[in-house]
Amino acid sequence: LSLSLQMFNHAGEYPEIEPSYDEEGNYYAYTSYDIPPNSPLRISYGDPTNPSFLFARYGFLDDTTPATFCKLIPPHINKDMEELGYSQNRMLFYRTGDVSDEVWDILLYQHLSSTKIGDKRMLMSSHREGDYQTKQMLHEKYYGETSRLLLEHIEEFLAQLDKLSGKVEGRSVEEHPRLPLILKHNQFVRDTFLTVRNRYFGY
Repeated sequence: LSLSLQMFNHAGEYPEIEPSYDEEGNYYAYTSYDIPPNSPLRISYGDPTNPSFLFARYGFLDDTTPATFCKLIPPHINKDMEELGYSQNRMLFYRTGDVSDEVWDILLYQHLSSTKIGDKRMLMSSHREGDYQTKQMLHEKYYGETSRLLLEHIEEFLAQLDKLSGKVEGRSVEEHPRLPLILKHNQFVRDTFLTVRNRYFGY
């Protein structure tokens, strides 16, 4: 069955359709499991952990997404940071309040880069060798510093988000029909950040 991708809606988890192309570039849509009659046929438009990407590209907010990109964007991303897992689909704040391991690794790397070069080398070697015990020891040793960096990032981003949301007050929805969706997206991100802050810092 050859169909256009535009005929399918998005499914964050467990999409019914898996797209495929043959050697000649023809598109085929295959069901990924047995689908009951009258069920929707959906594909994944992209990474379900990054609702901001889906919102920016396709103009909708996926309410089922379990997490969002933590919005931590260093001024320079080097190979070490990429090796530690820096990417938007891995640097995650979860709606449960959890923070992905990659976020903690990058915060630790940033702190050690400016203070403890020897421990930075130890972090990278333990990561490459799969030495979880040494890596965990470093996280525990510097938890005070990395948690401070985490809180600073959360507070700074929430302030920026509130400032942006405040700029749309009083604007007409008729003139700016996407405003409700933009505000809904911002509120989703804000709620996720607040949940993370409450889990780790109690407020």
